[in-house]
Amino acid sequence: MDINPIRGNYQKIESRSPEYERVIFTGDKAEIEKLLTKLSVGKIVEDLGNGFYLAQVKKGASPEIFKALPDNLKAFIDEKVELVRPEEEKEVLKKRKLEELKREGEQKPPSLPETNVTLDITQANKVHEMGIKGQGVVVAVIDTGIGKHDDFGDRLTYFYDATKGERTEPRDGHGHGTHVAGIAAGDGKFTGLSPASEIWGIKVLGDDGSGYTSDIIRGINQVVEKAKAEGKKVVANMSLGGYAFKPWNQDPLALAVEKAIKDGVYFAIAAGNSGPYPNTVGTPAIAPNAVTVAAYDDKKTTDLSDDDIARFSSRGPVKNAPDETSKLKPDVSMPGVKIWAANVPGSELDQLASQGKIPRTADGKYIAISGTSMATPGVAGAMALILSANPNLTEAQVKELLMKHTIKLEKTDPTDNKPYDQFDQGAGLVNVYEAVKEALSMLPQPPQPELNPQPNPQEPSPKK
Repeated sequence: MDINPIRGNYQKIESRSPEYERVIFTGDKAEIEKLLTKLSVGKIVEDLGNGFYLAQVKKGASPEIFKALPDNLKAFIDEKVELVRPEEEKEVLKKRKLEELKREGEQKPPSLPETNVTLDITQANKVHEMGIKGQGVVVAVIDTGIGKHDDFGDRLTYFYDATKGERTEPRDGHGHGTHVAGIAAGDGKFTGLSPASEIWGIKVLGDDGSGYTSDIIRGINQVVEKAKAEGKKVVANMSLGGYAFKPWNQDPLALAVEKAIKDGVYFAIAAGNSGPYPNTVGTPAIAPNAVTVAAYDDKKTTDLSDDDIARFSSRGPVKNAPDETSKLKPDVSMPGVKIWAANVPGSELDQLASQGKIPRTADGKYIAISGTSMATPGVAGAMALILSANPNLTEAQVKELLMKHTIKLEKTDPTDNKPYDQFDQGAGLVNVYEAVKEALSMLPQPPQPELNPQPNPQEPSPKK
């Protein structure tokens, strides 16, 4: 089976030139071609997979296309999307350009304890002690790529660059995707949630942390096709997104995620870093069947009494939700403040660490950054543990277990002096151990031997 959904030469598409623009369609290909031919505005240039098509059209033709669009087709501008940037990087970029930072020279990194308490407060360490470490499950990181790192060993088995439409050697010029992969599945000084999982790197964003909607859809669908081809359980992590202008059922990224979930891929998605204001959950985190993650601030202690939801963590309810149920985001919380994980030497984040703007270990192998980007791979790793314990569970069942076994923050949110509610923390901090225990209890029971076997009617009765 061909696992590459790319059709045509992506490198030669001219739609980023001033004469053209890019439009994403979903629906019947023949109907799309018929519409474009009728309007004489452009053509399909690529099959993005799973019913999504990228068209190159004349500049300014989009309004005409949307007006003529039949009910059975959907169309979207191929907009630019960014990763959910770490809070430390956002602060730096606000103050000065990167070139100015480089001229500042070496500075002493901020002091920070070199410890993560995620495994302790979620009780994931107990799951590891049971011998369940995510084996048999893939964690696919849809991000800026993944660089090679000792913490991944030989478990980084696949890398696909969706920005170029080809398989290449693992790389990550930004560093964000590598850090995310370390939180989800690293096995080293700072153990990830799922340290025995296979890892796939799907690069959908450039080294500047931005990309196009079509690149992300291409990456999502590559995961779907490869998972189908290899028959593997795959948890996809998406620590990226943008403002949700429309309901999820009219949003291309949310629709792509929902289609992928129907095809058997499990999704954990960052809520966004636009808090503490309400209605700030972004796309594709608005996808109703994905697990949307808020950032929990554990204060680097195992004492839960001093914890909060991170101020930057996006809050619900979902704006423009088409129904009451899809307003309910985020779904769960996971630590996302100053999380230590894998670093890529020479990357954008590593350069900021060299300037003393991001904490980095003395050996340069790890950095500590914050964001719902860092919380989400914790949940992706937890999902991998649940599936490692019981691979028979559906996305809905895994999500239900995560939301059922949580610890709620029963305190006042200092940002608005109101009690934390579901729109701040979702169901609460995931208790991974309890979720895995229930997953194990849901395994099919082996057949029990009959205590009083009945005689075979075909056998003659014994003589008296």
